[in-house]
Amino acid sequence: MKNLLILLILVNLSITLKGQSIKFEKAAFSDTVSLTKAMQNLATDYLKQSKIRGLKIESNDLFLIEILAGMYERAIKTIQSTRKDVSVQNGHPDKLPYELFTMAKIEESAKQIPFETTYRKVLSDYLQNCSDQQLSSVNIVLTTYDQVAQFTNRFKENYDKASAPGITQEEALTLLRSYFLYQVFHHTEPIVFGEIKREQKRRYHIEQKVIISPIDSAEISVTVVRKRRTEPLPAILTFTIYADSLNINQALIPASKGYVGVLATSRGKGLSNEAIEPYKHEHNDVYAVIDWISKQPWNNGKVGMFGGSYNGFAQWASMKDSVHPALKTIVPCVSAAPGIDVPMENNIFYNFPYKWISYVTENNYLFNTNYQRWENLQNTWFHSGAPYNKMDSLDRTPNPLFHEWISHPSYDSYWQSMIPYKDEFAHIDIPILSITGYYDDGQRGAMYYFNQHLKYNPNAEHYLLIGPYDHWGAQSTPSANLRGYQLDKAAQIDIQNQLIFDWFDCILKGKGKPEILKDKVNFQVMGMNKWMHKPSVSAMSNETCTFYLGGYKSNGHYTLLSKKPKKEYLKLEVDFADRTKMNNAYYYPWPVIKDSILLNDGLVFISEPFQKGKIINGSFSGNLEISANKKDFDYSVNLYELTPEGRYFQLSYYIGRASYSKSREARELLTLNKETTITFDNTRIVSKEISKGSRLIVIVNGNKNPDAQINYGTGKDVSTESIEDANDPLLLKISSNSKINIPIYNED
Repeated sequence: MKNLLILLILVNLSITLKGQSIKFEKAAFSDTVSLTKAMQNLATDYLKQSKIRGLKIESNDLFLIEILAGMYERAIKTIQSTRKDVSVQNGHPDKLPYELFTMAKIEESAKQIPFETTYRKVLSDYLQNCSDQQLSSVNIVLTTYDQVAQFTNRFKENYDKASAPGITQEEALTLLRSYFLYQVFHHTEPIVFGEIKREQKRRYHIEQKVIISPIDSAEISVTVVRKRRTEPLPAILTFTIYADSLNINQALIPASKGYVGVLATSRGKGLSNEAIEPYKHEHNDVYAVIDWISKQPWNNGKVGMFGGSYNGFAQWASMKDSVHPALKTIVPCVSAAPGIDVPMENNIFYNFPYKWISYVTENNYLFNTNYQRWENLQNTWFHSGAPYNKMDSLDRTPNPLFHEWISHPSYDSYWQSMIPYKDEFAHIDIPILSITGYYDDGQRGAMYYFNQHLKYNPNAEHYLLIGPYDHWGAQSTPSANLRGYQLDKAAQIDIQNQLIFDWFDCILKGKGKPEILKDKVNFQVMGMNKWMHKPSVSAMSNETCTFYLGGYKSNGHYTLLSKKPKKEYLKLEVDFADRTKMNNAYYYPWPVIKDSILLNDGLVFISEPFQKGKIINGSFSGNLEISANKKDFDYSVNLYELTPEGRYFQLSYYIGRASYSKSREARELLTLNKETTITFDNTRIVSKEISKGSRLIVIVNGNKNPDAQINYGTGKDVSTESIEDANDPLLLKISSNSKINIPIYNED
């Protein structure tokens, strides 16, 4: 009885403590002195209340609260204690910005001198001890991408929500976290840029200038970084549209590795006063920059190029008409291919390029605006049912480039003029290393270049490396955890700082080829902690598992059948007039591994469990025998592994427009209610071990969500269609003879 009484008292006390609030005296946001004091008091009170309540504070929260409370010595110890078994970031210790900030605070408190002075000294000492490679990446670690705008907005939002005289423990922690990031980077970032620039100038000769293209006299902004007092060297060029202060890293990295680093920006960017026209002039401008480099006294006549996304596109564009004699190699990562994967994929325009236009064309550098603006815009467009070509009207900002793009829904001469097309790949005869990832948004662009190059120049020295990386990881140093998937140790390679420059050393300095490139196609098998190497993409698999879309329904889903069933028809309906429901809104693999997926969105097919493990290698394909009550429709096919543990591992996905299934260059409308076969094979490559007991899931769906165009099926230009064209819902009749082909590698 006594023990029960004690237990009841403890439970009651716990409930009481959890209900208690932490004292918070709110100051005016504009009163920086009072605001600082209020947040320091909140941090101090948070530590006290947590101790009283016996609540453990996670170490990644503890150090920041200690810093805000003024307990700097304790915070340093906490930071250092969290570094055990933690890898460094870009060659720098984990939590470096916070440690330097705290060290400066200790000096400020001890010597009663301004923080700016102490931080400058602490930072300068650190920078002087950095290696050249560390210096090339330190601004990534110590600065924000948007001049602290995101951290400022987040803190202000949380501060406005907080109400005096008390807030809950959870609210206090959220507020402290956001204030900490705002406080650290708000006070340090202006100093960081100046000190890094000073240290860079001490080590390198840095020259920024405008060159004039001999082709059409256009201005192009160029930055050259080279070690002081060196002989002529090979130059490594990055050509980009992303002009900002962090871009200099792309020239510093080569300079730190024994090359001359050159950064050039698209016309109209940086110091150039030309009009900004993405994708249009790179085929001339990059060639002109290579030519200029080859004539400089610091260059030995050899030029290489590297970079990802738009920067990868620029490399291919430079070779459209011919390869400059000085260009000896390129390393395009996650390469964008205009008209292929941006701003549309399989002829469906995505919404994200709309905001990208503003980001890169608003001024000579980059235009950062509130992410919420774009989120609101695409949601407003979706729910309004307005035509796609009215997007900028809803945004109340004219966007001529957007209209120019959507006026070319086919892969026509407009897009073909930007990059090599068909026979134009044949003259590209320099060594190339292409890099992409299974979860790279630009994988289809990267693979387009790779496949077309080898199609028109079968003997090309072109290597492909692909692994479990996203758009960022495949052009830098991949994170060990990709959207919830823990990379195998074998996949954790330093692409930007190691692999790429091992390749440059091989081609430009005569050293050995990187060990990982054992054959033309090199790919990491997820779950097996190993790389495989094959002479071609087709050789990645040696077997095909074919599944039919069976009509038998069990537990709310259909069945993937290994044998062709008796022909019957399944029905998929999409009501474009109903904006309370979306279709295919969660196809994007984020996270990669999910505890659950929507099994009532689209037609869901699940296989029987595999009796033994399999390795899926390559791109899945399919044939849909289908009829529709519309002249056109957009559809998706998503592929998952359902593990024996009941988790959903997203392997690949496809999104496409039926009227372009035969050719991306010419639209062929459907005949109403007439059965036709739609073939697709432009899906994302993946390599993964599928364990015994796993099942495959295929989801076939229509496409109706705020992320892309909505095809109402009238046969008109999709960009002009609106909800007024919805009429009857789209009705798809899909034959059970439709099939999905899964590429398998059998090691037996």
